[in-house]
Amino acid sequence: MLSLTLGNNDDKIVVTLTEFVTITEPYFLFVFTNVTTRQVVNVIFSTPDDLSGYDYRYNEFEINTQAVFAGCPNGEWHYIAYQQTSTTNTDPALSSGVVEYGKMILYPVTGFAYTEYNLPTTYKAYNG
Repeated sequence: MLSLTLGNNDDKIVVTLTEFVTITEPYFLFVFTNVTTRQVVNVIFSTPDDLSGYDYRYNEFEINTQAVFAGCPNGEWHYIAYQQTSTTNTDPALSSGVVEYGKMILYPVTGFAYTEYNLPTTYKAYNG
């Protein structure tokens, strides 16, 4: 499961895409879909964008969540990663196939803080 924070300029996506790649020097189209609102966000990464030193084991990409998910709700998202030869295609039907899918949690910029109330409690007792 991917874990991203809304508002970060340098979040990391760590996935295993290379093991299912069938084309040379692919571009990866990530399609993120919000579970609740069904809002879709597309991101394309190229093979040189991979920060991993061992791309045959895992792939690591840097993502600017502040720009990519601007105005999007936080919460649970599903993602599907496609391989393709195009640098601009955002239509999954025109890609060369799925290489990975999973879930992503998009956390808000600030953490949730509980509100604590400190009110006096009084009881009435009856000695019947």
